[in-house]
Amino acid sequence: MTKKEPKTEPQAEKTVEEMILNYQLDKYSAIPLAALWAKELHRREENRHLTSMEVLEKALKAVLGGEVDWKNARKAIAALPAAVVGVGEAAAEDKKSKA
Repeated sequence: MTKKEPKTEPQAEKTVEEMILNYQLDKYSAIPLAALWAKELHRREENRHLTSMEVLEKALKAVLGGEVDWKNARKAIAALPAAVVGVGEAAAEDKKSKA
């Protein structure tokens, strides 16, 4: 006779609201991280067809699920060309030099 393994039901996917409520780390630092990660996801070709809300939800799930942290986000942003990352910084420097 063979042993029957107990059937495990697949866990229902948690909603973003549940993930936020159950997040163990600093919730207030997770939001800017999710926004930064959403920008990175939106730049990727496989996410071009998604709406902004879908990309943001995907980013929130990645951050709150522990798949992405600040180290990963900074590494992804550092890999971008300087012209893309520093657009706001370059504009601020132009204002300073003109003043």
